[in-house]
Amino acid sequence: MLVGIAAYPDRDSAIVHFQDDDVRTIFGQGTKVIVIPPDRSFDTDISPKPTIFFPSIAEIKLHKTGTYLCLVENFFPEVIKIHWKEKNGQMILKSQQGDTVKTGTFMKFSWLTVAKKSMAEEQQCIITHENNKEGINKEILYRSMIKELTAINSTKTDDDILQLQLKTTSAYYTYLLLFLKSLMYSIITAFCLFRRPAPCGNGKSS
Repeated sequence: MLVGIAAYPDRDSAIVHFQDDDVRTIFGQGTKVIVIPPDRSFDTDISPKPTIFFPSIAEIKLHKTGTYLCLVENFFPEVIKIHWKEKNGQMILKSQQGDTVKTGTFMKFSWLTVAKKSMAEEQQCIITHENNKEGINKEILYRSMIKELTAINSTKTDDDILQLQLKTTSAYYTYLLLFLKSLMYSIITAFCLFRRPAPCGNGKSS
């Protein structure tokens, strides 16, 4: 059991004292120590759980772009990296990242917006986290939207297309809602920080 943390004033490190046999562990600069309360257990799977959303048909038709969204939930600890590439590509694509939100565990979302011509390619969302199975990056494949739309138009009825439009539109508004929630959280945090009163002197001068 952790019983105390003592920092060295003259260097960027600290010593952590444990109750058992006077065990001591020294952490260097940049190390983050996460203390799990004794009443909380993480015996369950705490690797990232992704949910994927494809571009909406409305977005493709109106803006000639497509937005792929990856929502990652129920992971611990909070340190996570999400990036995007085309399948079999080497270049990391420019994407957007939402804030990491604490929900008991943690959640985060990332999205990639591409031009219509790039939707012919398959996209990959790659998740790096210490609790990934066997320590391997988790790769989520997004199929080619152009091929999907071509197949839909040739085989589906109007009702099927309408249902798909409703699903993709719902996904679009889901990621928009998550983005606004993340933005509001950041605004509230910034507001609280700026509202914090500045330290005042005791009115005496030397």
